[in-house]
Amino acid sequence: MLRFAIFVLAAGTAWAGVCSVDLSEPRHDFQFFAGHSPVTATLIGTTTDRQFLLAGFGYSYRCWVWSRVSIAYSGELMPAAVLFEPAHAVYGFAITPAGFTAEFGRHHRVHPYLQTNEGIIASSEPIPINVIGATGLNFVIDVGGGVRIRTSERRAVSLGYKFLHISNGFTSAVNPGVDNNVFYAGFSILR
Repeated sequence: MLRFAIFVLAAGTAWAGVCSVDLSEPRHDFQFFAGHSPVTATLIGTTTDRQFLLAGFGYSYRCWVWSRVSIAYSGELMPAAVLFEPAHAVYGFAITPAGFTAEFGRHHRVHPYLQTNEGIIASSEPIPINVIGATGLNFVIDVGGGVRIRTSERRAVSLGYKFLHISNGFTSAVNPGVDNNVFYAGFSILR
């Protein structure tokens, strides 16, 4: 797992060969974040009555930069990805190595962003329901956005929302899936 995490971080730096050449502003974003989903939606997944808690850190490399918009490659590690079932909590670990973040009006102290991340989540037992045919290794995809507030030239706070879907992608006969409305906050160090 450590080798994979190093590969993900190195991949962001490898993008430098195809990225914009303007190096006048920070390119690297190291973020610590935590979030909670108080309710379950049923847009894609069918499982209800679940809550979700996540905490972790992410890395973004701002690759393409224009006057008002930037696009960054991003990846996240979530050592705490906990699904609260009606009777108990199920601990999980997630990694989302394929992600992108678009920031708009980034020269303003407060500006909006859109983000998506894709990866996998491994849990201590099958989720979102523990039945025969379900699996403890699932895919995770999220789409969302929020607002970023620069607190200094090299620091920022993010407040956002993401629609987060977990399912096994029909790799087994049982694929109920679960959708989460996650509200989160993050703290970034920019380099």
